[in-house]
Amino acid sequence: MIISDLKHGLFKYEVKDYYAILGVPIDASAKDIRLRYLKIAYQLHPDTNRAQTQEEKQRASDILSKVVNAAYENLYKEKLRKECQLIMSEIGRRLATDAYKITIGSENAKKLLQEEKNTDKTYHEMIEKFATEQYQDLNKLHIKIGLMSELNMVYLMSQKGKEMSKIMGVSSQPKIVASEPIIIESTGNITTSGVNIDNPVENETSKKASVSRLDKLISSAKQHAEDENYEQGIMDLREAVKIDSNSSTVHGLLGSMYLKQNNLIYGRIHINKAMMLNGNDPIAKQAQQELKNIEKEKKAKSESASSVKSTTKENKTPKSSEKSKDKDGKGKKEAPKIFGIPLW
Repeated sequence: MIISDLKHGLFKYEVKDYYAILGVPIDASAKDIRLRYLKIAYQLHPDTNRAQTQEEKQRASDILSKVVNAAYENLYKEKLRKECQLIMSEIGRRLATDAYKITIGSENAKKLLQEEKNTDKTYHEMIEKFATEQYQDLNKLHIKIGLMSELNMVYLMSQKGKEMSKIMGVSSQPKIVASEPIIIESTGNITTSGVNIDNPVENETSKKASVSRLDKLISSAKQHAEDENYEQGIMDLREAVKIDSNSSTVHGLLGSMYLKQNNLIYGRIHINKAMMLNGNDPIAKQAQQELKNIEKEKKAKSESASSVKSTTKENKTPKSSEKSKDKDGKGKKEAPKIFGIPLW
C-alpha cells in the first residue's frame, strides 16, 4: 500500500491526510504525534513486529518506510506541520462552502455529522478508538485510514461551517448528504464511489468533460492574470484544484497569483506543491523564480535598511561637540552679545 492507493475521506479530494495515516486528531501536538509514531514504528519495524512470514514482515516494513515515515516527517517538523494545517484549513473551508455536493458513507461519520453539542469530544473519542486497532491487521489498514480521514473531513467541515455561520450571522451546519455506506469494514473491501461500473462509456465521457472544464478554468485564470484581476483568477484556479489537485500547472499559477496579492504564505505552499508534482513544468519553474526574486528583494531591502540605520547612527554628532559650540577656545561659555558687544 502507498499513499496514492488511498481514495476515501480527504484523499478523495487529493489531500494527503497524514493525520489519518498516523491515527491522530487534526489538533494533535508534536509530542502526541511523536508518541503515536513510535507505537506504530514498534508494530511495523522488522525487528519488533509479530508477523509470521517473511512476506508479511516485508510488507510491514514497506508500509513503515513509504507511508508512515512520510506522514511523520510532514507532521512532526513545525514548519511542515503548519503548512499541513493551512492546507487542511483551506480544504475545510472549501468543502464547507460546497457541502451540498459532499457525500459521506460511514456510520461513524454520519454520527459525528449529527452531533451538535459535543462535536470535539465525539471526534476525539472516535479517532482514539480506531487508532488502537489501526495497524493490527494490515489487510484492513486502508479501510481504517479511510474511516478516520472521513471523520477528519466531517470535523473540518463542521468547524469551518460554524465559523462561517458566525461571520454570516446565521445558525446552521453544512448540509452534507449521507449516502449508503461506501466504506464497508466487514468485507475488507471499499467500494468505488461516484463511478458507474456498468457503464464505462459514461465514465469516459465524464472524465473528458472534467478535463475540458479544467482547461477552460486554466485559460480563464491566465486571462484574468493578464488583466491583473487576480482575485477572479484565484477563484477559477480553486475550482481547477477540485478537478485535478495534482496539476503542477494549476498550483504554479495559483501560487503566482497569491504572490501578486502579496500573500507569500499561500504562494509558497502552492509553488512548493507544483515543484513537488513536476519540477520541469515551465509555469511551476517560473512561479518558483518569482518567489525567489521576491524573497531576494525583501532580503536586500532588509539589509539596506539595516545599513542606513547603522550609517545614520555613526554620523550623529556627539553631544559633547554640540555643547562645545557654545564655548570659546578655552572651554568657557561665551557671553551673549548685543550688536556685537559682549554682555560680560
